[in-house]
Amino acid sequence: MTGIRSIGWWIPEARQDAAAIARDYGLSEDALAAIGLREKPVPGEGDHPSTMGARATRAALDAAGLAVADLDLLISAGVSKDWPAPWVEAFGVLHELGSTRAAGFDLSTRCAAIIDALWLARTLVDAGTYRTVAVCGAERFDYIMGPERRPEMATDAIFGAGAAAAIITRDAPNRIAAYSNISNPDLSSHKASGPIAGGSRRPLDGAALEEGLHRWRGQLTMREAEEIARYSADADRHNYAALFRQAGIDGIDFVACSPFFPEPQLRVLEELGVARESTLFTIPHLGHVGAADLLLILGIAIASGRRVGRRIALSMRTNVYSNALAIVGGPEAEDGPGIAVVGHGVDLDLWR
Repeated sequence: MTGIRSIGWWIPEARQDAAAIARDYGLSEDALAAIGLREKPVPGEGDHPSTMGARATRAALDAAGLAVADLDLLISAGVSKDWPAPWVEAFGVLHELGSTRAAGFDLSTRCAAIIDALWLARTLVDAGTYRTVAVCGAERFDYIMGPERRPEMATDAIFGAGAAAAIITRDAPNRIAAYSNISNPDLSSHKASGPIAGGSRRPLDGAALEEGLHRWRGQLTMREAEEIARYSADADRHNYAALFRQAGIDGIDFVACSPFFPEPQLRVLEELGVARESTLFTIPHLGHVGAADLLLILGIAIASGRRVGRRIALSMRTNVYSNALAIVGGPEAEDGPGIAVVGHGVDLDLWR
């Protein structure tokens, strides 16, 4: 079965607690408590998306019993980069791994790219194009969401650093069984959270730098935020129904999702028959690690001894695009998908 053979992660060991985050970002600790943030990793001087991504990918290969030489393709699904375009993150990770044989490319659909990349990896392995594919999400947001500017909203402080990777092969003990996506009919908010300058519509010049237009910023109105919330709930209903139909399952045992505000998504999952206890959230101790979040959630759940079951869903929401993926364990894996996991920089006791 073509599925996830292993998951590896690498998280910086240094931590910043809520009091320090609040002080650096000019926020109250109550504002951080409202989004559940207690601490987050602090990257060191040599911790970049490419270096952290390579460490996570190597961990995933080790867990799978594979060598770097076995890798055929690496898909980088991260949002942040070591260098501006035309830098390709996948080549940076492969360079750090010392791999010159494997192909690589970046997939850019914001944090949702990790799900698109997993489905694409499964499709390429099924087609016989590649035998071993790594899907990597690696992030370091401090250079664009750092405390040196006043945040637009409290959630600006939630962005963290780290990496996670999955190895996709045909002989995995589970199958990537279904995929669904749906775009927001209103795409106007596509540029509402991100840099304004640095593209063809607004080149990066001295004036843009002076105004800080190269940094991420939130520009959503309350009306737009409410409309996005409605779209996100409808997207979950659409995507989960599609997963059930395609995978031939009638329920989900565990969900990996990463909402900044969990309650609305938990209510929709309950409506779909998924219990609140059927997930865990990494944000309290790791912050939001972008595309790596879903692999971290699933990997930490397995490593900490959670019974995740055989029917697993990964789902991600963004302003304009939402997707979901189903993983189904084989009949011999009664209590889980049989994914080997290993990582660095996470205290598993925090989730036990």
